Amino acid sequence: MGEIIQLNFGDIGNNVGHQYLEKLIDDHYLDDKNISKKDQHRQKLHVSFEELRNNQYQFRGIFDNSSDQSINKLLTSPECEYINNDLLLQNKNRNKSGTFSNSQINFKDQVQDELFEKLTHQIERCDNISGCHFVHSTFDNSSGSSASAISGYRDRYFDKFCSTFSILPNIEITNTIEIYNTAFSLHKLIEMCEVVMIFDQRALENQLIKLRQQCTFENCNNVIAECLLQVNCSQRFPGYQNGDLRKLSTNLIPFPRLHFLTCAFSIIDISSDLNDQLSNLSLPNNTYFSFRDATRNLYFAQALITRCNSCNLDFQQASSTFSNKIEWIADALFHINCKIENRNLGTTVMHVGNHRDLGHSFKIHSEIFTANFRRKAFLHYYLQDGMDEMEFTEAESNLNDFVSEYFECCCGISEYDEEEQDYEQDL
Repeated sequence: MGEIIQLNFGDIGNNVGHQYLEKLIDDHYLDDKNISKKDQHRQKLHVSFEELRNNQYQFRGIFDNSSDQSINKLLTSPECEYINNDLLLQNKNRNKSGTFSNSQINFKDQVQDELFEKLTHQIERCDNISGCHFVHSTFDNSSGSSASAISGYRDRYFDKFCSTFSILPNIEITNTIEIYNTAFSLHKLIEMCEVVMIFDQRALENQLIKLRQQCTFENCNNVIAECLLQVNCSQRFPGYQNGDLRKLSTNLIPFPRLHFLTCAFSIIDISSDLNDQLSNLSLPNNTYFSFRDATRNLYFAQALITRCNSCNLDFQQASSTFSNKIEWIADALFHINCKIENRNLGTTVMHVGNHRDLGHSFKIHSEIFTANFRRKAFLHYYLQDGMDEMEFTEAESNLNDFVSEYFECCCGISEYDEEEQDYEQDL
């Protein structure tokens, strides 16, 4: 398995990256001086760490210095010894307005050249790079920076794999600026990425409530970091059925633009019924994304990523009962296994799905964006930064086309035929 370079943008991205690094160190026993663990847990350290002299390791991660708070917390933590300070981007003129356009300008003026110089240097130090992974928010004051970085990465390294962990706002309490930022970010993610793992704040908070945890910034980002640790576990450890994000995308994405995936993560109790636990995990209302109707279990394809050693066949049998209501996609379940269990949580499983009803959720974002754009509300903040109204029109058109693709590819399902026709009439 090849190396992964992770790029973290903004407060949310840096915080997720920090918590992920903390879990990564723990997962590989780097905080344990017992060398007996080396063969089992450290043989694939090169995936996430670069090995230096004297058994020193540096995380293959670049952090955007867009917030003093997140960077200071990172540099004063015990994990700072695994961070290469040369990979901290210097961003002196911060985005104070919070708009996508202002963030984009600051990135191009100050960060762009430095970022790709450092990234090129890191890629050259890899033996067989698997790709780059972006962790970012689509709506905060770093949305323009992350979108521009993804676009620049695609232009320069078109042959390299590009995946993201993207956080969307809570649509019920978001504001117009965040809706605009999200629309422009989605416009880039649709065109530039192979895989986008999506989360939204509302769903994260709902899941924390179910777990009886406080709905804090740290807890939400901790959930995302845990999912990030699970999704690449098979690259970092041996398993019965290995796979990475590229293999996951090949099995879950039937159409290139419909590459947005949802996920759900859980600890598994082996003594209980696996069928029930996995079935509940696959329900849309247990994922970290808010669906308009969580009762519709319409996946194009699904995947399970498990971390277990002794009960792999039990997972195979339980997952074989998964049904897929989209008839023209046969055998829509894919399984990845890692033999090494989570150090703190034990046996864990992550469900990843490509759901047809994502189109409804993106439609809501598109409708709110269109309603504000038609009134030209808050438009002047973007225009004074050099953006043009044609960019709004282009983003709106791309989102509408994107939503319509979700409806068209499932038009054979009779219960949604009438709904699809109504949507086309609206367009």
